[in-house]
Order: sequence, then structure tokens, then C-alpha cells
Amino acid sequence: MRSVLLPCLVRCLASSWAGTIGTEVQTATKARPGLAAWLAGCLLLVAAYAAATEDGISAATDHGVVGYIEIDDVIDRFSDRYLARAIEQAQAEGVDTLLVRIDTDGGAVHYARSMFKRILDLEADGIRTVAFIDFRAISAGALIAYAHEEVYLSETASIGDIGVVFQSPEGEIKYAPEKFETVVRTLLTQAAEQRGWNRGMLLKMTAHKQSLYRVTPPDGPAEYVIEDDLPEFLAAHPEVDRDDPTQVIVYRGPDRLLTLTGLEAVTFGMATGNVADLDAMHERLGVTADDVVDLSPRGIERAAWALSRFAPILAGLAVLFLLFELKTPGVGLWVALAALLGTGFLLAQYSLDLIENIELLLIVIGIGLIALEIYTTVGGGLLATLGGAAGFTGLVLAFLPNETTFDFDDPVFVDALTDAAFGGATAVGIVVVGTLLAMRFLPRSTALRRHLAMTDEVTATSAGTIEARSGELLGRRGKAAEALHPGGTVRLGAESIRARAEHGAYVPAGAAVEVVSVEFGEVVVRSVADGSEETDRG
Repeated sequence: MRSVLLPCLVRCLASSWAGTIGTEVQTATKARPGLAAWLAGCLLLVAAYAAATEDGISAATDHGVVGYIEIDDVIDRFSDRYLARAIEQAQAEGVDTLLVRIDTDGGAVHYARSMFKRILDLEADGIRTVAFIDFRAISAGALIAYAHEEVYLSETASIGDIGVVFQSPEGEIKYAPEKFETVVRTLLTQAAEQRGWNRGMLLKMTAHKQSLYRVTPPDGPAEYVIEDDLPEFLAAHPEVDRDDPTQVIVYRGPDRLLTLTGLEAVTFGMATGNVADLDAMHERLGVTADDVVDLSPRGIERAAWALSRFAPILAGLAVLFLLFELKTPGVGLWVALAALLGTGFLLAQYSLDLIENIELLLIVIGIGLIALEIYTTVGGGLLATLGGAAGFTGLVLAFLPNETTFDFDDPVFVDALTDAAFGGATAVGIVVVGTLLAMRFLPRSTALRRHLAMTDEVTATSAGTIEARSGELLGRRGKAAEALHPGGTVRLGAESIRARAEHGAYVPAGAAVEVVSVEFGEVVVRSVADGSEETDRG
């Protein structure tokens, strides 16, 4: 409208000025009766132009409350959970325009699809969505970007290459089967239909087997058509001669995915505009950085993302150190380490909506049953078995996304379950290996044990010395210097020796015991009904 009003205004003012210059207004008005009408029209045009200019400025800068989201890492569950949280906060704070800075090389299709839908659905909530790419939006990042109503890129940024690939068991990168690529093509078609992006160019970003054609009708602008759509397009435009290279050419052939620079994207209508940086983007939206509602990842979220990558190790070490505490009661160090690592594990899994009360309950029950078996041996190994099963089930569920449904025909669920089982197995493996190593090497470290265990001084406890004296020690009787549950110290005559109750039994302090074997640098004892203590045979 402004382009029409401005020339009219200039012509109007020029005509009016030409009719009055060099004469008095009154004379000119009398000489030209239409001058008053001209002046009135010019005033109306000025008013209209001012209104149009004001409306134009308002339309360009009035984006209401602007919120800022940052997606700058691999597209995965962490990104999806963060986006869900940020959108929920934006809605609660009355954000009108959501500015999303994207800088990623892509990630998992499943989570990219979820994030794509979250952005697309914001239109129904009346929230305007604007994507800004200052470096790259590749693969899943490009898919998410084109879910926005507007896309801005720096001139040197790049966008595209939405190839769906997977890694074979042998480590080879291959294109995914058609079943997976169809999902991405459908999403891109949806973006073209709802956001107005060119369908052909969007599809060529993922359709590696098809060509992209540039079709130039004799009396129209060039259009870009994907191979699947070409027959329908030619049928709708009979004036186009397919055999004429000036009208139909292959713009991108098979096995070449489309990727655009910032300048190319604007030229081809695949971006709204070019902006240099985030400050320029704020200026384009008519706001300053201080005006923007910051919805970027919180510190605790970033900490949880970092910890989650080591979640199986955290869980395994937490359980292992807790078992160490049960083995060497009263120390405090092991339980403190177990609490620290367990807190890190729970923080990561809770923040990612992976663990709920049922998973935590199963893990606690599992540890409790194992501890009960160690202290009492009333189950004859059954309690430990049940505890191990419950704990492992809880660990696996703690790595399994809560939104997944148990459908073994769904490849997404199968992949998630496989990853969860691997995480649980890793944690259990750490516990088993750590326990075996502790049994093998820890008893040999007299100095370490003195620092870690609050017991009487233990002498002659190196594995080599104890095992060399096995013939001497077998059958000897003494007293438990402390309660054995099942580990502790016994007195055989004048010396104190590290001991373990047979079959994990509990032996109260002062009870009479008898050495039945020597294993892993410590003696194995059992309670004896006779309270007499055998004299030292050494």
C-alpha cells in the first residue's frame, strides 16, 4: 500500500505546487477551481500514508512479549524434554513470540519429530514462532527450523541435509530404510502446507533417491518440483515443454541432498531473511536483549544432561559403595560416596522424566533384600536373588522413557528397551566386578583398611601371610572382637585377625567362633555352642 500511496502523494504535491508557485494562493485558487479539491485530496493521502506507515511499523516490530529458547546440542531426549519445559514456561508467562536459536548437526528422528510437533502446535495457542540460525541447522535441526513460521539465517549459516541414516552393527553409516524416510518426508510436507515453504526443496533435503527439477513456464517464474510431483505439475501446466532444456532442467540429481547457505535460502524463498547475529535478530523483532524472557536451559538442566551420560556408572558405583558400607559398618565414607553418586543418578533421571516412584521403589527393595540376606542369611540365597531381580528391573525401568508403550512391534520401543537394558546391565556389571575386585585386593591393603574400618588394630592380615598360615589357623577357636555381619574382626589368642562369618551369618560380639577356612586374605569362622576358647597353638 505504501508503494502506491507514495507516488500519488508526490504527484499530488507537485501538481499543487506547480499551480500556485509565483502567484498568490487566492489568485491561483480563483484561476484553477480544482486546486482546493487537489489540496484536500493531498491532505487525505498524507493522512492515509501516515496511517499506513504507522501500521507497517507496528506490524514489523509489535511482536508482543518475546521469549528466547536455545537448541544448541544433539537432538535427543534431553533436547525434547527441555523444549517441552521451555514451551510450558513460555505459555505460563504469556509469551506472544517465541524466538528459537538453533545450532545443531541433528540427532534422533524420534525426538526431532516430537520437537517439530511441539513447535507446529504453538500456532493453535496464538504464539508466533521465529527460528534463528547463526551457524548451522543440519538434518534434524533443519526439520525443526522449518516448523517455525519465520526462519532467519546469517549469510554464512547453512540449513538442510535432512538425510535419515543409521549405523550398522559393523559401524557402517547407511541410509535408513524407506519406512523411516517416509516419516520425515511427511513432516516436511506438513511444514510446506502449514508454513508455506517450497515443497520440492524441502523434500529434496531428505529424498536422496529423487531429482529436484527447476521448471520455468514460458510466462511464469521458475518453480522447483521434486521428481514424484513432476508428472502432476506438468499435467497442470500443459504449456511447459519437458523436452525443452530452457524450461525443465535437473537442479539436484539423485544421491545429492539439498543444503542451502543463508544467502541461497533467502534467494529461493526458503528463509524469511538474513540477520547478522542475535542482537540484529532482536532488533528485527523490535526488542532488546533485556526485554526478552530468557527460557534457555537452566544450570540444573545442563548438569543433569552431563550426569545422564554417566548414569549407569553412577548407579553401579552407588550400589557398590552401599554394599561396601554394609560390609564395613560404621565407616561413613562409603555411605557418603553412595549418597553423592546416587543423588547425581536420581537428579539426571528425574530431570529427564525417566524415573518415577515405582522404579525407585524397586531399586530400594532390591538393595534392602540383598542387605537382609547379608545380615541374616535367613533366605539361604533366595532373598539375594529376589533382591537382585527387583533391583535390576528397577534399574532397567529407570533408563526407559516413561512415555514409551510396551509394544515389541514398535522399533522405537525396542531401541529404547535395548538401551535401557544395556544401562541396567552396565550398572549391575560395575557392582559385580567391583565386589570381586574388592574381595581379591582390598584385604591385602592393611593401611587402607585401617583408614576405612573403625576396628581394633589388625595384625598379620595380608593375604599372603594369612593363606600361608592356613594349616595353623584351621580349627582354632576364639571370640568375635566385634559383631560380624558378616565381616569384622576376631581374636585368636593374642592376635586380632580379619574374619568373615560363614554363609554370611550374623555373629554377635564376644561369641565363641571357630575357623573353618581361609579365603581372600581373611579367615572364615562359624559360631560354636561351646563357650570355651582354644589355647594359642602358636
